Amino acid sequence: TNLQVDKIPKALIDGNTLQTSSGTSVPSARPSQPTTLPIILCDAWYGFPKQKRPRKERINAVSRQLSNFLQWRAASESNSPDAKRNKKCHVSLLGNEGDVEAVQARVNELENSKTLETVTFQSNRSIHEYLEQQKSNDATILDEVVYLSPDASHTLTTTSPPPRIVVIGMLIDRRITTDRSRVRAEEDLHLKAAKLPLDELNVKELTSHEPLNVDTVMELMQRWWWNCDMVKQQEHENSAVDSKAQKILYKKCFLEAAAWAMKTQRERHPNRTVHLS
Repeated sequence: TNLQVDKIPKALIDGNTLQTSSGTSVPSARPSQPTTLPIILCDAWYGFPKQKRPRKERINAVSRQLSNFLQWRAASESNSPDAKRNKKCHVSLLGNEGDVEAVQARVNELENSKTLETVTFQSNRSIHEYLEQQKSNDATILDEVVYLSPDASHTLTTTSPPPRIVVIGMLIDRRITTDRSRVRAEEDLHLKAAKLPLDELNVKELTSHEPLNVDTVMELMQRWWWNCDMVKQQEHENSAVDSKAQKILYKKCFLEAAAWAMKTQRERHPNRTVHLS
């Protein structure tokens, strides 16, 4: 079944503003600088095939997904008058040495040093080792780590900002394996697993259980963080904002981010299908 992204509410993707509860418009996805950079942690510890052809295909697929995201972000910033104010999330790819080095080499062929300045490739470093280092910089950040999985029982809320660290499994396969990322998160890593609240979009045949492309998830998260940073700045400047209005604004942060990301996916992957269960 083709993904009916055209059913996303038109107001979410045609404008370039978020509306406050009082009707005031503020530019979308153009935040002031947050105090802490959010992180997308790419989990490549699932491993790549050993056979030459399947291995090359997997390396190219993972590299292309990362490159798609980096190119989208660079274009988004170059088209923004406030580009220098946008704080980019940091991206780290972790996995075994041979796999990480192969992806890094391919991404270096696709990208330039400017787009790669917020990307690190770390071989033979576990997810928990990486998180412990982040804890040394911010003792509270481990409370905001979520492994994204369409099979998780928990769903991220839209009425508050998303976690500051999200882990995305580098599962780029033609065939979907149910529960693989959830098991990896909860049973192997003992991390909280959560799915994106895609049901909030009210798009036919698109549910929170839908496994999205990696580049789409990365774009959605970057947009969501950008939008929420803008709302946080408003809160800082106006402490009188009531909690109900605040929740409405945060929900719109997600809805707009998801709508734009799904629009990009439709344009980038026109033959992408919904995996009905």
